Amino acid sequence: MQRYLSLRVQTALYLSVFFLGLHHVFVYFTNASIMKEYFHLDIYTILGLYGVSSIFGICVYLLLFKTKQKHTKNRIYIATIIEFICLGLMYVTTITDNSVWLYITAFIIHHTITPYILFNLDKLFEDYTHIQDRGKGRGIYLTMWNTPFIVVPLMLSALSTSTLALTYSIAFCLLIPFVILIHSYIQNPVDESEPEPKRISITEKMRIFWSDTLDRKAFITQACLHLYYGSTGILLPIYLHEYFGFEWGHIGALLAVITTPFILVQIPFGKLEDKNHNEKRMFAWGVIITIAFTIAAILVSPSLGIELSYFLLLVFLFISRVGCSLIEISSESLFYKHVTERDEFALLAFRSGRLVPYALGIVFFLFFL
Repeated sequence: MQRYLSLRVQTALYLSVFFLGLHHVFVYFTNASIMKEYFHLDIYTILGLYGVSSIFGICVYLLLFKTKQKHTKNRIYIATIIEFICLGLMYVTTITDNSVWLYITAFIIHHTITPYILFNLDKLFEDYTHIQDRGKGRGIYLTMWNTPFIVVPLMLSALSTSTLALTYSIAFCLLIPFVILIHSYIQNPVDESEPEPKRISITEKMRIFWSDTLDRKAFITQACLHLYYGSTGILLPIYLHEYFGFEWGHIGALLAVITTPFILVQIPFGKLEDKNHNEKRMFAWGVIITIAFTIAAILVSPSLGIELSYFLLLVFLFISRVGCSLIEISSESLFYKHVTERDEFALLAFRSGRLVPYALGIVFFLFFL
């Protein structure tokens, strides 16, 4: 396959990931709060909506599995147009206190779009990077994706509850440079000589994917990480506000600081993985650090005082994110080195791991609460 390895193209790809991340994080941290404050939904209903959205997304992906995934850029354009419409509907229904069902419909579709766009960017990323540089490349890619998780909370700290709806219009605007970068600087790598792949059923594709040990472990890791990220992204702001009494300014600063390990760690450790091939050892250390310091954060109590509890939460959650960043870069580096030159099913299945935790959440919600 012909590869477009120019610095301009790779820079445009990384910048497009950055703008997509900015767009995503603005609504990621505020959706739950908006549902609670604007539409007066309780926390169980909010969690249920995330679960329903994820089940819908998984069903959409199962339909996509049946089709041959061609014309990567066109798929990105279509998904982005749908996301523009969803953001517009979510903003209008929020500021006008209009139909909650229209908002919920837009939210369910919106929740599916970002993983699908990321799947297509992953496909482009594979075509633009050499396998021997895959760890470093994934490190840069993940750093560009994670940088907004530091920048955006600081910006959100300047907002009040009454102005949170502005995040939808900001996210809408941030998709514009993303589309411009994809359209202007990134090409569709095409190999006309590539043979038509043998058509096999979804069940058989899933069996092949799950029987591959590395694919299976990568999927489970992706699902577990996003269960963790989803729990903190959806529940942590509400938990900090209602249980500890922190205001949005303090919450935004804390969310920004605890995300910095993703910026500091992933590029240098991605380079180390390319050099030493020590992904499994890094993964093990990441798991130990994440579990130990997450438990420590859970044990922090408001009875310690607002200043001490804030400081301890910041430190413990910061170190837990060091562990998460090690898990993320090691698992993605292993997976993308392994999946190179294979069919796209593995990529789409891997990205669908982002939705599985929310789907499991709705099962728990329905049967255990």
